[in-house]
Amino acid sequence: MKFKNFVIFCILIFLFSCSSKKSKQEIVIWHWMTDREEVFNKLAQKYSESKVVTVKFETYAPSDVYREKVRAAAQGGLLPDIYSPLGDQRELASFIKAGYIEDLTEYMNTGWKDWFFEAVLQQNTYKENNEWNLKAGIYGVPIDVVSIQIFYNKKIFEKLNLSVPKTFDEFINVCRKLRESNIQPFVSGFGEEWLIDVFSKSFEYQILGEEGMIKTIKGEIKYTDPRWIQVFELFEKMRDEKIFAEGIITMINKDAERVFATEKAAMALNGSWGINVYSGMNPDLKYDVFMPPKIANAKYPLRIWVSSSFLNVNPKSKFKQQAVEFLKWLTEEQQQIILSKETKNIPSNKNVSSEIESDVLKNFASNIDKSFPTLPVVENWKVIGTKCRGIQSIIIGQKTAKQLALELQKEKEKVISEIKLGSN
Repeated sequence: MKFKNFVIFCILIFLFSCSSKKSKQEIVIWHWMTDREEVFNKLAQKYSESKVVTVKFETYAPSDVYREKVRAAAQGGLLPDIYSPLGDQRELASFIKAGYIEDLTEYMNTGWKDWFFEAVLQQNTYKENNEWNLKAGIYGVPIDVVSIQIFYNKKIFEKLNLSVPKTFDEFINVCRKLRESNIQPFVSGFGEEWLIDVFSKSFEYQILGEEGMIKTIKGEIKYTDPRWIQVFELFEKMRDEKIFAEGIITMINKDAERVFATEKAAMALNGSWGINVYSGMNPDLKYDVFMPPKIANAKYPLRIWVSSSFLNVNPKSKFKQQAVEFLKWLTEEQQQIILSKETKNIPSNKNVSSEIESDVLKNFASNIDKSFPTLPVVENWKVIGTKCRGIQSIIIGQKTAKQLALELQKEKEKVISEIKLGSN
């Protein structure tokens, strides 16, 4: 009898202890940013210690594997509380339409949106009358920022008494002097089409402007327009002046980074992530960055590629409110300073730009407001691919600017016809 009473007593104690201990809610975040994994986990632990909710980051890499996991999870209704589809505006729109991404406008309008660089926040913002007929609003939270500009080797420039070029003509003159000294002027991962697109767009926006870009995408301006031919002729000029490093059109960016890091080229088109990459490849490398060159008499201002690592909230999450609160905490000044120092990335919170330690990173950050605008329409991927491969052909002398313009317009007309047939 005594033993039976003792067992009952133990069971009651166990049940009481279980009911009195409040179990924590867990927010799960999927991401692909392996270089930020350690600091993300530190911040998650810090947040979890002071809140009722715990936060768990799960990394999936490379990005292609991550993207496929997200798509599969969306189809199976298994998305985590916070994630990102990691695609362009078209893919993001498809997730929003399917009800997989929360509209954060109401939260952002409390003053939260004022923390961020406007150009960056716009990348997860949809305006009225957008191509996808989405409700206008803000759908993502920027965590940090990356930008693409031109790195240059300070030691080589000083040795040859070269000034940092600002205009296209100055850029060409610098490249001539480098060639005269048997130094390859310019390298980038032009085996990856998106980097060609980035470089070309800096010229495109100067010559056509935002309105011209939109009209081209809508088919109202043809790729055989003299302005587009002028863009492609710039690549002819650079080819003829031998500014491109040997084998540039077959280089993946990692190979191009190695060429610059080993001082086999004086300049490199690359992203702000290059600061981390070059420090690993050659800690003694001395470099800085400058903007892509301005075209003489260009009608419109110079624009550059700026992007951000965004995170989106799953509207079907049991802890949606807590997920939003965590992202707001993650983008507060204190956490943004930690992220920037640990990862050497530009903080998305513009109020902490002065805390950036690297002078090169500060130069990157100072030009964020010059980013490509977020357009209400997006060019078809087939057309973009044709343009980039055509520029590769120009670089190696297999095509002229006018030949590419004709080929590109033909592809554009084909895509327009396919879209019309599909809608009938």
